[in-house]
Amino acid sequence: MCLIPTLSIAQDKQSTFAIPAQKLTAALMAFSRQTGLHIAFDGKVADNLRSAPLYGKMDNFSALHKLLGTNIFKIDASNQNFITLRAKTAQKTKTSEQAREDNLTVQGHRRELRTKRNFAGVVDTATYDDLSNLGGATSIAQMLTQLPGVTGIRNGDEPRYISVRGVSSDLNQTTLDGITLASISDGGSIRRRVNLQNIPAEMTGEDSIYKTFTAEQDGGAIGAVIDMNPRSAFDHKGLYKYINAYGIYSTEKGSAGANRIPGMSPHLGQGAKAVFSDRFGKNNEFGIMTSFRYQKRTRNTSRTWQEDSYNYYDTKGKILKPNASTTPGWNGMTAPRYVDGGSYSNDLNTLGGAARLEWRPKNTGLSASVMGYAYQRWEDSFMEHNEYLLDDTGIWNQTPTSGREYIYRARTIGRKDNWKMNTNGILGNLNWHDNISTLKLRAGYTWEDYFNHEPYVTARVYPSEKGNKAVFADYTIDKERVATLTDISDMNKLLNSGYTFQTVQQEYDRDHEGVANVRLDYTRNLNPDSHGFGFASGFEWRSLDATNSSNQLWYNPGGDATSSMFIPDMKNPNGPFFDLTHFAWDKQTLDAYKSRSYTQLAYFRYKEQLFDGYVSLHYKWRHSQLIAGVRADAVNFNAFIPETDGANATGKINKKNGGYINPLPSLTFVHEFPRRGFLTLEAISGH
Repeated sequence: MCLIPTLSIAQDKQSTFAIPAQKLTAALMAFSRQTGLHIAFDGKVADNLRSAPLYGKMDNFSALHKLLGTNIFKIDASNQNFITLRAKTAQKTKTSEQAREDNLTVQGHRRELRTKRNFAGVVDTATYDDLSNLGGATSIAQMLTQLPGVTGIRNGDEPRYISVRGVSSDLNQTTLDGITLASISDGGSIRRRVNLQNIPAEMTGEDSIYKTFTAEQDGGAIGAVIDMNPRSAFDHKGLYKYINAYGIYSTEKGSAGANRIPGMSPHLGQGAKAVFSDRFGKNNEFGIMTSFRYQKRTRNTSRTWQEDSYNYYDTKGKILKPNASTTPGWNGMTAPRYVDGGSYSNDLNTLGGAARLEWRPKNTGLSASVMGYAYQRWEDSFMEHNEYLLDDTGIWNQTPTSGREYIYRARTIGRKDNWKMNTNGILGNLNWHDNISTLKLRAGYTWEDYFNHEPYVTARVYPSEKGNKAVFADYTIDKERVATLTDISDMNKLLNSGYTFQTVQQEYDRDHEGVANVRLDYTRNLNPDSHGFGFASGFEWRSLDATNSSNQLWYNPGGDATSSMFIPDMKNPNGPFFDLTHFAWDKQTLDAYKSRSYTQLAYFRYKEQLFDGYVSLHYKWRHSQLIAGVRADAVNFNAFIPETDGANATGKINKKNGGYINPLPSLTFVHEFPRRGFLTLEAISGH
């Protein structure tokens, strides 16, 4: 049992910001979301201005000053919860005052405020606006990282998962219109975390993160409940259309174009987004909402690794014995023992869309919808990684930040990935409500498929250090003692020093996860303006089926690797590359036993069935609310794993099963202090 007091003051003085330079209207909307402050400003003026970039943690009003930069607005903060931006040059005449009122834009976030007011606890909400997301393929993960307490777990230059208040992403419950989403994690692994990089922001209208819990929330939501709500055609009076096409230029070239992989652009990319909706029928009781996106872009990066291993020389360039900075006679300059770096070139593609058909007959309290979506992300990537072990037999031209040493061992790693991730779902709901009650029936099936072909090859060589056969590495080393290779004395000599294969392998990964979900929820007397006794109840069935498999081909190492390598035509390459596009796989000798064993060990299947039900009792006063509820989760599962004799697979599959029934009681008390904030006391057992 835990008791968690939470005090939320309306004028929280500091916030963490992540707002790039953009149109001032969009920047002010992002500022309002990230602080909870509401801003009124002249929309026609703001549409023609640019904001300053805003990153880091700082005082809200100092941050607003920085965001505005030298723009013509001055800040009126006489009401700490509602800020007005006034034009500095405006004349205080009747005409100018009238013009200002006509152009006034109030950034109040009605949806976000409604969600906060309707939930007895801590919830943050982000709403999607097409016009403030011009260019780029914004994902749900990118949007949610704008909310307080939310951290993006990045994949390259984009967030893929989110952590709420530092809790693991595996402990979040993620839903779309209340339906649990299927998701395959990094490299096809089967985990609880949901890849929000695959969900485009324009598919949803409002996304909420619930940080405190009642019995109505899923029992697995230890971190947070992330609930995404699809966009609706009824958000618009009639026909709505939005089309955005854009180009992308990436400044980092990296090894793209020099790695012999066709179709990989060094810099350029492009994309498009479109949203269409309309209402139709005799009384406009039908609506349709569609969205589409396409993007192709290049991401090139380079990395440096540093092992905690260095060489220490005396003033005559001789290695110390023992080789340590504490040995007397050290010249005071650190030289690296390892120099380790690599480059990555990625061709990233996204294509897909969503459609939702809705029905809302007038004066019936009924509504229904059916929705489908399908998105595919695929990537062609190449990693070249060169690792050098430098000898301690001599050093030349040493300074505190640079030097030259013998290459004792060189190792080259080449890895190519061609993966595809398909994200799909079909959802439907049927709702009814009157002035006091609501009844919601929701059902859906979501699934993801992951495919990847990964060739992986490594080779190493020990160049001679005798006479003109020696190969030298020039390096730089920074204050953090991280070394970077700047030059190899003779790349051709290194390549022809006798590289031999160390690892030769291919993997064909195929993974699938599907989730079927049905739930029925009923509430009575729980409207925002309701008082007195009310309750919520419901039940849910959920079925998960996930399979992880990998066909692995391992080849016998050894043999000359030089003919499969080349010197890339690029500035200061880290070393030779593998030509994986034209690699002679048919010349390799397959290790049939190892391949079969590793393929069998890679198999895994997991099936889970969940039944749950809840009852939540509410009593609401003018400024306070008490919620007492209980939720019961019944889970049974089957895991299918390969049998081993301790080290190797036997070819048999073992079945493990189990289950549990857990009651989860909860008690929540919320009191609203007028003009000040909220006090929430929460007691939860079993989460």
